[in-house]
Amino acid sequence: MEDGVWRTVGGRRIFIKDGQSLTDAMKNSGKFEEKDVKTKLKKQFDKNKEKQSDNQEKIEKLEKELEEAKGLLERGKIREKIEALKENKTVEQYRKDKEEKRIATLKEREEKEKQLKEQKIKEIEQRRKQLEEDIKNAPKEKLEQYEIIKENNPMLDDYHVGIRSPKDIKSFNEVINDDESFSWGDFSKKDAEKALQKGEITIYSSYSIEQGTFVSTSKIQAEQYAGGEGKKVYTKTIPLKDVAWINGDEGQYAKVKK
Repeated sequence: MEDGVWRTVGGRRIFIKDGQSLTDAMKNSGKFEEKDVKTKLKKQFDKNKEKQSDNQEKIEKLEKELEEAKGLLERGKIREKIEALKENKTVEQYRKDKEEKRIATLKEREEKEKQLKEQKIKEIEQRRKQLEEDIKNAPKEKLEQYEIIKENNPMLDDYHVGIRSPKDIKSFNEVINDDESFSWGDFSKKDAEKALQKGEITIYSSYSIEQGTFVSTSKIQAEQYAGGEGKKVYTKTIPLKDVAWINGDEGQYAKVKK
């Protein structure tokens, strides 16, 4: 059966399909002649216009009552009557429709939350499988550094820069040509090349430099994390391989014990 509603027009029951005009519904019903359709429509139009005018007068009267009303309950009832008249409904029908909308909105929200939850579970499972694959294929040195970071300072969110997989770890030789490296101004690519030749580097951090601590080749960056220029930072000169590098500016200290 097609979607639509049954209505009584001029004492005759007709079916109005969704999206169909009243004129077409009357014609298609076969219960009205052409002149009857026009007459009925005019009467219906005049009736609706008269009802709208009557409703407007009632609304204006209720709005005056609303201005004088004091109690919250009384004001709520008056507002409800006004909204019902605006929608050309009885208060009972207005309440019923409002409750149906509330239930429909609630169901829609629950369905969206369910879908988001399922999507989140799916994403977590995908990341878990990807991490297993990364661990399986990681070089021994990077895997050992990843285990140090996971034990001492793991990344627990999805938005901060950090190491969440052995695949995120780079050697200093890899980050030296990274476009995201050396952006703070006090440690350049030339400085990095010199460090690469020496095999050691001076690192800085706003925290005491322990296993898993975030460290930087830029003193300015470390000061910013510590609270601003001139704030206390920690420093250490170490072999390049003792950092699990993210880029040329930062990484996590992860000294592998021999």
